[in-house]
Amino acid sequence: MADKLFVLPELELRVMFHVKHHAAALSPADTLLVVAGGRGPKLEWLHSVSGGKKIYCADRGAEYCLAAGYVPTELFGDCDSSSQAVYQQACAAGTVVHSFNPAKDDTDLQLLLHNLPEGDILATGIWGGRFDHLYSNVYTLLGVKKQRGCRVILADDKEFMLLLTEGESVELKLQEAAEAVSLLPLSESTTVDFTGVRWPLQQATLRQLYPYAISNEVLEGVEKICCTCHSGDLGIYIRWAEGSK
Repeated sequence: MADKLFVLPELELRVMFHVKHHAAALSPADTLLVVAGGRGPKLEWLHSVSGGKKIYCADRGAEYCLAAGYVPTELFGDCDSSSQAVYQQACAAGTVVHSFNPAKDDTDLQLLLHNLPEGDILATGIWGGRFDHLYSNVYTLLGVKKQRGCRVILADDKEFMLLLTEGESVELKLQEAAEAVSLLPLSESTTVDFTGVRWPLQQATLRQLYPYAISNEVLEGVEKICCTCHSGDLGIYIRWAEGSK
């Protein structure tokens, strides 16, 4: 087993995985920050996670980065949710800008991910807005994870989700109060263990068409919660409690 530690403002998470399942695990991978055009994270949250990372933006995501004082490495989009002024500002600051016709099949995030270098992915600007956008974002990122064998986190200051596939485990040390912790089956079925919560699971089968393992609670006084994905694909989702920060 190999492992990698990620540190976010609300939690620390150590992801364990079998090297044979992950080609990218054979050498240390950078964590790339992907900023999409959904709900923008708070500036202080973006500051806390951006240090030392290359930043790749999809359309309006560039606005969030520029407002926080960061220059994206690359920007992909059709300018339908941003403005030409933002694209020009990014270009003038040194961002490599890839502009596309709005009459296209792929989403801006998909175009970005097709051209993203190898590395683990921390994606923000994912939540909020339309459900069809969120659905596309989650499953596109899952597809990238399965194709590349990388770790993928979707997060901002309000919501968090880690994608797990067969043979992966995670230990999460929460620094903030969680309103809810849920396990979301992202394949037809997935078999999981889940501890440190009010309703633990052991070798439980979760089905995509009957997702019942939602709104769990972290046990008071526990140091960490742990989840193992024995088969299938899984999202471990956390909604942070209002007023906990």
